[in-house]
Amino acid sequence: MLVYNYLENNSLAQSLFGNSHSSIQLDWKTRVKICIGVASGLKYLHEEVRPVIVHRDIKASNILLDKDLSPKISDFGLAKLFPGNMTHISTRVAGTLGYLAPEYAIRGQLTKKADVYSFGVLLLEIVSGRCHTDPRLPLQDQFLLERAWALYESGDLKSLVDGTLKGVFDTEEAQRLLKIGLLCTQDTPKIRPSMSTIVKMLKGECAIGDKIMRPGLITDVMDLKIRTVEPVQFSASPPKSPSDSNSQVSMLAVAGSTVVEESP
Repeated sequence: MLVYNYLENNSLAQSLFGNSHSSIQLDWKTRVKICIGVASGLKYLHEEVRPVIVHRDIKASNILLDKDLSPKISDFGLAKLFPGNMTHISTRVAGTLGYLAPEYAIRGQLTKKADVYSFGVLLLEIVSGRCHTDPRLPLQDQFLLERAWALYESGDLKSLVDGTLKGVFDTEEAQRLLKIGLLCTQDTPKIRPSMSTIVKMLKGECAIGDKIMRPGLITDVMDLKIRTVEPVQFSASPPKSPSDSNSQVSMLAVAGSTVVEESP
């Protein structure tokens, strides 16, 4: 059992995604502090405890904020202990679509780099102020990671920064954080940085480099088979879990929502 201090500012998701009941406005310095805090927490889980802990469900609603808006990683219900002598664990898929690393969502291969991928998506959300998927937007803009990659290719990453900041942010720092988000979500797990490297990058202590390749996009996963026994959680129009927990499911995009279809 984990016991937390009282965290009166609830979750990052409530503050970040325009909840009308939230009076908290996250300025730029606070967002950077939250990014570094979450990265440092994952660094601890991945590199400073034995056995290694892989969280498996890093997302904005699982980041709680204390009175000083310092982040606390919560909800370890899906966490896996990772033996140090193994390169990966083959396991049943659990987590939230949009944050799932492709190799984990498609093949059930879990490593620390699955958390790195999820953190990359979260990083993009914190900088942009928008959820990983927004079916209210035009189709080409609905998926945040796809949008970030398109803007990176066109040299216009700055335009992804949250408009509610009204231009009050460090442009160079914002673009650095967005590039780190793209690095974390690279399609090949081996080229995603470790959490200790990510912390250094976030603090400006380590160069990012220019070798950012196409990330593993959610649209690449949508029509592929995902093996699952533990139900995959959905953030928009969640369907009922399949009655046969051993069935395979395929993900299909329908009008910006996610639908589960049992394989025959």
